[in-house]
Amino acid sequence: MDDVKIVLERHDHRLKTLERDMSDMQAIQAEIRTMNETLVTLATELKHTNEHLNRHEQKIDAMESQPKQRLQQTVTAIIAALAGALVSTIFGVIVAV
Repeated sequence: MDDVKIVLERHDHRLKTLERDMSDMQAIQAEIRTMNETLVTLATELKHTNEHLNRHEQKIDAMESQPKQRLQQTVTAIIAALAGALVSTIFGVIVAV
């Protein structure tokens, strides 16, 4: 009978230890769940930030390309004016002769 009591006490002690460990693990599991939710939130915010950054990069590229376009338009206008003057001069010489 004493052996049975000793075995029951050991089992009772082990059960208490397992219950305590299980309580600790439930707290850890809750913390992991919270961390997962935080990571999802951070990932979502990072995605939105990257999209915002991409829009800004596109705007900067558009702003940087405007001076190049103006320079090309100016060069084209100068070439057209010179070509027109050359054609007018040649036409004037031909008509004068």
